Amino acid sequence: MSMSPDTVHVAVATLNQTVGDWSGNLDRAREAIRRARELGVTFLVLPEMCLSGYSIEDRLLMRGTVKRSWAALEALQQDTVGMVVLAGLPIRHRDVLYNAVAVLANQQLHALVPKEHLANGDVHYENRWFSGWPRGVVETYRWEGGEVPLGTLLFEAEGIGPFGVEICEDGWQANRPGSDIALAGATLIANPSASWFAMHKQAIRRQLVQHVSRQDRVAYLYTSLIGCDATRLVFDGAAFIAQEGSLLAEGARFGFTDEVYLTDAVVDLASLRRQREAHGAWRQQVERQQRGERCQPQRVVIEGVFSSAGTASKPLPDDPDRSLHWLHETQRIPTAPTPDDVPFLELELALALGLHEYRKKTGVSGFCLALSGGRDSAMVAYLVRQSLHYAGETAQIADRFDTAYMATENSGDATRNAARQVSADAGATHHEVNIQAAVDQHLGIFEDMTGRTLSWENDADDLPLQNLQARLRGSMIWMLANTKGRLLLATSNKSEAAVGYTTMDGDTSGGLAPIADVPKTLVTRWLNWAGTFHGWRGAQRVSEMPATAELRPPDESQTDEDDLMPFAVLDRLMHHFVALGQEPVALFDATWPDVSAHYHNQPKAFAVDIRKFITLLCRAQWKRERFAISFRVGNFDLDPRNGFRFPPVQQPFTHELEDLDAYVASLPHKET
Repeated sequence: MSMSPDTVHVAVATLNQTVGDWSGNLDRAREAIRRARELGVTFLVLPEMCLSGYSIEDRLLMRGTVKRSWAALEALQQDTVGMVVLAGLPIRHRDVLYNAVAVLANQQLHALVPKEHLANGDVHYENRWFSGWPRGVVETYRWEGGEVPLGTLLFEAEGIGPFGVEICEDGWQANRPGSDIALAGATLIANPSASWFAMHKQAIRRQLVQHVSRQDRVAYLYTSLIGCDATRLVFDGAAFIAQEGSLLAEGARFGFTDEVYLTDAVVDLASLRRQREAHGAWRQQVERQQRGERCQPQRVVIEGVFSSAGTASKPLPDDPDRSLHWLHETQRIPTAPTPDDVPFLELELALALGLHEYRKKTGVSGFCLALSGGRDSAMVAYLVRQSLHYAGETAQIADRFDTAYMATENSGDATRNAARQVSADAGATHHEVNIQAAVDQHLGIFEDMTGRTLSWENDADDLPLQNLQARLRGSMIWMLANTKGRLLLATSNKSEAAVGYTTMDGDTSGGLAPIADVPKTLVTRWLNWAGTFHGWRGAQRVSEMPATAELRPPDESQTDEDDLMPFAVLDRLMHHFVALGQEPVALFDATWPDVSAHYHNQPKAFAVDIRKFITLLCRAQWKRERFAISFRVGNFDLDPRNGFRFPPVQQPFTHELEDLDAYVASLPHKET
């Protein structure tokens, strides 16, 4: 092995993969190698599980999954002449499944590195299928074509120098395998990930990458997937290359028009070595490893020369929004976003990308949507519009998107006009119809069947009279979707899903629920922002009206918050109860300081709403079990499949709520 190089040209690729698309996944990996080679890259990192798709779930238990992933790997290695390539796939060893990364170079497989720290909890259940690899253990992986080391490894390649691998969650743990590998001499640490989008997560990733590169005095290469490989999780395509705490490159996120994105840089290895030599703390840690106090990874030499040319990349200027620059540069948005715009723009991009991916990968021709003139359906309409706009298909919106406003005698001109304006903003084909005759006919049939006439004067009839309208709308919009060959979108938001403020088979109708993980307060804030940022008049018009189901007679002036409680309160309770796991008394203590003014400093009134919220949330679990597929965008969700797993049948915190009543009664009384 010759002396370590002074520089090396590296790259990370983000790929838009699909679960089980063996040929397509392989083609995209090959395309990434081809583009990297054109740039002169000699070290390329592909994402975690990129050959099979990450969200493969119980397909992992089918023997063909590992077999086909391995076949794709053997095909991919033929493209690695003069280059070291890392590619993720599932493997089986000793009849145990592992999430692994293959190290390929010069048309050979040189080793496999398995994931140590599995991602478990929240949306992740990797230990359902995989086992984590014990630190420091190296075994021999055998297959019909040969054998390679499998385990904690330090690689050396002429022209690249020493490098190591840690996989996704490994990089987020305090006891990172990459630190031991760096102390053993690695100047490059690669982290192939499958990191899904959540609001504000990009800044956390960026801080992680910079911190690790500084702490371990390495060049840290981080990449992920982009798109939706199996729905629910949206991958935004985060990619970074950092050195000694500074970013050298950051990739664009939320790409709609390509399936392969490359981010490259020339790393100054000589500078890294000098920094290590100059710091006594580094020497002391190396001594600890030499004494056996830390893991000493086994060394693997990759034969061949992988020299690359180029001037070392300079650190990027500080710019937290760099990954979104392409939107303004390609005129996808009207103006460059400010820091205040970014959270709303990210939310829009993630949900629009999810819709785009679902339509593209399932082959549906377009979408149908029932527009009520309210906030939720308006947001969904605009997201459909943006899913086509960001993909460069704005001219096709009217042919791929139908909306319908279905009035009853309880509907008003304000919602009709708002729905009409929203549809026009979105560019959809809009339909308007009055379904009161159908409502009356159903009421007549029910009277013939039971001998009973339903009336708004009878409180017991309130719910069936409201639900009848919603279900007839669901039936009608489904008919439109069926005749058009479209996918029907449901409009339920996270807040209403929490407390069951929705009509099953009515406004929950649909195969996909784009905003099911968006709280009502955020729906309102996003609409206010979008109306200004994008210039959509319908968003402004909808936001000016109080949120209402508009299912009761107009003289009752029905509003959602009168039926429930202020959404600002409801959303706060939802976060503390679901995300933080606080029971009633702790819930009261944590939230009372922020809501006391609304309740005129009367804690008993707030306790009543806490009781209402918890009771409704428990009773509504059966509804959440039936909701359509949704996209995860927040730091917690209510999806019983991937998020909040709550029993449909239970005693709804009866004793805990009694404790709350006693606790509130003991508080000092305050006059208001």
